[in-house]
Amino acid sequence: MQLPPLNALRSFEAAGRLGSIRAAAEELVVTPGAVSRQVRVLESWLGVSLFRHEGRTIQLTDVGARYLEATSRHLSEIAKATGQVTGRWRGEETLQVRSFTLFASNWLVPRLARFHRSQPWVELELVTSSRPEDFGQFDVDAEIRPNSHLPGEEFDLDLVVSDVIVLICSPEFKDEYRLNEPGDLRRVPSDGFLRSVASPQLWQNWLLSTGITGIDATRGSRFSDTSLTYRAAASGQGVALAPRSFVEPEIAAGTLVIPFDARGQNLDFYLLHPAHRPRRRAFSVFRNWLLDEAQPAAITPTPAPAATELG
Repeated sequence: MQLPPLNALRSFEAAGRLGSIRAAAEELVVTPGAVSRQVRVLESWLGVSLFRHEGRTIQLTDVGARYLEATSRHLSEIAKATGQVTGRWRGEETLQVRSFTLFASNWLVPRLARFHRSQPWVELELVTSSRPEDFGQFDVDAEIRPNSHLPGEEFDLDLVVSDVIVLICSPEFKDEYRLNEPGDLRRVPSDGFLRSVASPQLWQNWLLSTGITGIDATRGSRFSDTSLTYRAAASGQGVALAPRSFVEPEIAAGTLVIPFDARGQNLDFYLLHPAHRPRRRAFSVFRNWLLDEAQPAAITPTPAPAATELG
């Protein structure tokens, strides 16, 4: 059996399928230079040119296109067989989604029972994080991120939720500091402005967008994610900022109140899918359900500038 160098073949298949050395490098978690070297190794071994280089882009040659069609099919079968043997093969029914913790805990999870009832065949694995660096690794089927952490053109985007940021606190805290209008925030002690490590600039951006001045919101307690910040506010530790729909249950229950109306910029959450990957059936039904669940907020978006952050 005359087999080519398999690492070189893997690099060629990724570059040919994606039409980009850089995209292949991101998928294989190597440098673009490493992919280029492996493609040259394969071309040398075969004795043919597989790509034409046109500026910074690549195009398959005729023989390269034929070779890609044949080898890609067999590599997929090898990957599938290997996954079945190891128990790690993911079929059409599996779906891995990484979401910002805030969106998952306050918006998605309370609604997931409806998704499971409507699509019981989907095996959904939900992973959460408040760290921007955990996203964009191409290691899951889809991601849900706020507009402050959007990537470039390598992802397709769907706007899921667009919500206004409001000030929240406990009823007791509102009464204690007589919070009835924006200027009353000056009565709040400096350690009463509750913050999330995942969104260090949120207070600064909100104060700027609402025009409220004379407030130092940089010394309050910091929490590992925004959901913990809301709990601290509900327990009377200070004031916090939240997308209104994410705290509606607490507002309805009376554990949180909006002391006055001072609306800042919106926070948008997007569903992202790698643009170069086929849309598997499990993702398609999840996307359709998610957008239906989010109506009327879900629309086809033009990504907005990263003006507000929250994790």
